[in-house]
Amino acid sequence: MDEEYIIRLLRTFNRQWEGKKTEIPHFKRELYSKINKYLKRKQIIALTGLRRVGKTTLMKQMISELAPKSCVYFSFDEKDLQNKEVLTFVINYFLNNFKGKYFFLDEIHYIPDWQGILKRYYDTNNLKFIISGSASMQIRKGKESLAGRIITFHLPTLSFREFLMLGGEKIEMKKDLKKTYESLLPRKEFFEKMFNEYIYKGGFPELVKEEDTEFIRTYLNEMIIRKILLEDIPDLFDIKRKEALYNLFRYACKESSNLFEINNLANNLKIDSDTVSNYLIYLELSFLIKVSENYSESMATRIRKNKKLHIVHPCLAFSILNYPKSFLDSEILVSHYVESLFAGKSFWRSKEKEEVNCIININGKPMPVEIKYRNRITKKDSKGLLKFCDKFNCNEGIMVTKNLFREEKIKDKKIKFIPAWLFSLNQKA
Repeated sequence: MDEEYIIRLLRTFNRQWEGKKTEIPHFKRELYSKINKYLKRKQIIALTGLRRVGKTTLMKQMISELAPKSCVYFSFDEKDLQNKEVLTFVINYFLNNFKGKYFFLDEIHYIPDWQGILKRYYDTNNLKFIISGSASMQIRKGKESLAGRIITFHLPTLSFREFLMLGGEKIEMKKDLKKTYESLLPRKEFFEKMFNEYIYKGGFPELVKEEDTEFIRTYLNEMIIRKILLEDIPDLFDIKRKEALYNLFRYACKESSNLFEINNLANNLKIDSDTVSNYLIYLELSFLIKVSENYSESMATRIRKNKKLHIVHPCLAFSILNYPKSFLDSEILVSHYVESLFAGKSFWRSKEKEEVNCIININGKPMPVEIKYRNRITKKDSKGLLKFCDKFNCNEGIMVTKNLFREEKIKDKKIKFIPAWLFSLNQKA
């Protein structure tokens, strides 16, 4: 271990020790205020999320509000720094030289047994650890051994509301969605246009104001996708067949929001089913994909039935598949990616193949949400919603449309038709 190099990094990372200021974005993610409440509590704060979503920025924003010499920041993103000796040295150096309290440890999941090291310091000193990781499994393992000592927060890709606010827009959401819609109606075309911008590039803060499509594609491919698929996941999970992992993710991008079956995937990709199962877990734990189960009150049914695969944000799919911006003009093609934005833990599909794209929980009750991202909506489009409502005793459902806003009574059920841009604005990050 090169101690001089580590000290040099510490001094570079922590310019506040010398009374110098570092340029930090003023815009704060919506999660910031939730995390900040726990800063004065003893528990370790763990921050998880995809690469480039703003975890480091959020940490540095927290540091800027603390006494300069009370905190230390260190990143373990470099391979040469990813060992226990470096972590221990960083902690001891700060304690011995500054006697500070706050430790901001970025990408700590790369350190073997990081949880054991933090546990020892946590139990014997009055210290506060704020850590981050881009791999959910490694943070989850740490959480198990740090039971009662750690609180985890997930920082997702930008919400549509955050995308607009980062671009300089002030969005006022009213409690009544109809009043919100009416207040925004004079700028309806603007929001429709910006929603297209959002699904094409808007998951990541550094791309919000970027207009060069070639740069957007290169950034997403090189800084995020290839970095995770060809370096992060193979290093963390000892993967030998990187090309198979890459091809599986590419398949997930192309078939986003479609049903999948492990054996069919294995046959298509010419790899065994166990490998496919493991790789899907790695992709999900690295925040690149989401997997939805068929909604049922029976856990056995949920496990047995086919699941859906979703890309975590459409911009990643557009990038890896090299789709031009004109792709957004096709309602049929784009609809699957709009569905992926709103996908949660559950969808519903009956034996007769009637379907509801997403089931959300409102006050402990299921609310069916169907995505019909097109201009023309017919009575047939409500069939799945109505069937779900009958089966599960729901009085209402939501249909996400391209530009239609209204409320109808259909067979004694209340169906709310909400434009995708408005429904997205109303979602929390």
